[in-house]
Amino acid sequence: MRPSGRPYRVVAHGLANFCRLLPGMLQSEGWEVLDRSGHRPRQVFELVKDLAQCDLAYTWGGRISMGKFLWVARLMGKEKIVMLWSGSDVLFARNELASGLRAPWITDRIHWAVSPWVAEEVRALGLACEHVHAYAIPQVANPKPLPKRFSVLLYVADAAKAELYGWDRMVEVAAKLPKVQFNLCGLPPGQNLIGPSNISIQHWTDDFAPVLEGSTVYYRPVRHDGLSFSVLEALAHGRHVLYSYPLTGCVHVASVPEACRQLELLLDMHESGMLRRNEEGRRYVAEHYAPDMVRSELLQRWEAIINSPA
Repeated sequence: MRPSGRPYRVVAHGLANFCRLLPGMLQSEGWEVLDRSGHRPRQVFELVKDLAQCDLAYTWGGRISMGKFLWVARLMGKEKIVMLWSGSDVLFARNELASGLRAPWITDRIHWAVSPWVAEEVRALGLACEHVHAYAIPQVANPKPLPKRFSVLLYVADAAKAELYGWDRMVEVAAKLPKVQFNLCGLPPGQNLIGPSNISIQHWTDDFAPVLEGSTVYYRPVRHDGLSFSVLEALAHGRHVLYSYPLTGCVHVASVPEACRQLELLLDMHESGMLRRNEEGRRYVAEHYAPDMVRSELLQRWEAIINSPA
């Protein structure tokens, strides 16, 4: 809180599914965090009004060209802007860079990334960027034991983006392991994908915990990712995770043969009664993504930026 007693005011804009979590996640005395990610006329009016009065603008999603939000912020003389790069925004930025659309003003803004590999990709665009733990994962105090039946969880949020999620890799792995049950989750109602008979489809659910509790392994062979909530949630539940990126508590798999080998190893341990919950993954999430820890780190960083010379 400022010496005047007025709370620090932060306006969050960008990916709505994430921005709407910030006011609750970062609720703290001396801070006013506003989700202004909506696009309806009244919401845009509130965004402009609050942007003019804020101490810091926080965008969930990075870019190297000037969008409407950044143009308005610049016209208002706002300099203290933090861009959080989250994954697919890097792919768009690469295309814009190749087309010569980079805006020099953006270079001087503060750039964060949700994972070490995204930070590296942003630096390759010519921007200074660091990895920051930007979201909290609720801790699972007493996770359920691994299920009696070995099964592998898969995730695709949109059939149109199946290739990005690695659906072809999932299908190939399932075909090579016909005795293993695979469960695909995440598709909106009405969407379907065709795969081997040992892949069952469960459409989107708002309650992901029972899905994780019923799974032994989460296999996420994405071609490009930021840092998936679902990966961290699976680790918090003590589930084993095969991931196409290196992350503590996960098994890094870069190919279909390696994924098959790792799943066969886990299956052998399961059948011999030796497979236990993934305690390394649970510790990692608890030590880096606990809500109190994330809140403290973000607010400290924001306060330092707000109080730094313009």
